[in-house]
Amino acid sequence: MACVAAGEPDGKTPAANGVAQAPWPAKVGQTWTNSLGMKLAYIPAGEFLMGSPATEPERMDNETRHRARISTPFLMGVTPVTVAQFARFVAESGYRTAAEKEGWAYGAWNVDSNAWDKFDGASWRSPGFKQGASHPVVSVNWHDAVAFCRWLSAREGRTYRLPTEAEWEYASRAGTLTAYPWGDDPDDGQGRVNGCVQTAKDRFKIFPPFTWTDGYLFTSPVAKFTPNAWGLYDPVGNVLQWCGDWFGEYPTDAVADPVGMPGGDSRVLRGGAFVYGPRHCRCAFRGRNYPEFRNFYIGFRVVVEMP
Repeated sequence: MACVAAGEPDGKTPAANGVAQAPWPAKVGQTWTNSLGMKLAYIPAGEFLMGSPATEPERMDNETRHRARISTPFLMGVTPVTVAQFARFVAESGYRTAAEKEGWAYGAWNVDSNAWDKFDGASWRSPGFKQGASHPVVSVNWHDAVAFCRWLSAREGRTYRLPTEAEWEYASRAGTLTAYPWGDDPDDGQGRVNGCVQTAKDRFKIFPPFTWTDGYLFTSPVAKFTPNAWGLYDPVGNVLQWCGDWFGEYPTDAVADPVGMPGGDSRVLRGGAFVYGPRHCRCAFRGRNYPEFRNFYIGFRVVVEMP
């Protein structure tokens, strides 16, 4: 089944810092811009099949397909949070990330040493490769991402948070049932995803690459590749993205507005990354790691709750 959209908001958004805001979006294709200049896309309420069918190539055992309902429309950042947006947060709040305080962050998994590459002095400011202001911020852990959301919530007087795992997959799929946002053939993803490609296969050896080149070894600027049907850029690829949920096994029955397990040791990560090939850039792929973990291909995007 494709998603079944339902419900539309009405009314204007409240003022942020005394500045009047445009009306809330009311349908797919419309966006809203916040006080940071961050664009957010309207995501309708609806139902979808979460997870993957048993016949999907490269699927994993933790992707049990089940029906999920998103009962309320919401706004989602059209891109992951950028270096410039995170820098604004740091400048205004004085916040220091875990990597800055502890003096290191991870890079990629090193298949030769069978361990993470650990970069002394690395943080979101300098993750181990060159980034520009429009690149997605990386080397942030789950707590850093939550701190950004809390700061922006207080700044604007509205609720920002990380997406739930269900919200993330629902928005990434954008009404599709296919393995990828563009269809079932990974080769059709050229121009749509920044993943591990032919030019990166010798650098990131652990994951079989896509068959083309995309011009980027590490992160690309956001909004560089073709968006999905609901206007989201990098729904898969570029950076792995934190979700709000604790990781756990999926239910087999239908669920409404699931928020994950009540506790655990790992938070959900979604979306693939520039180090990942076809298997890990599927819509159903579920990553996870402990909340304090940070490396150079993990970032996040935000959700805004609508009235």
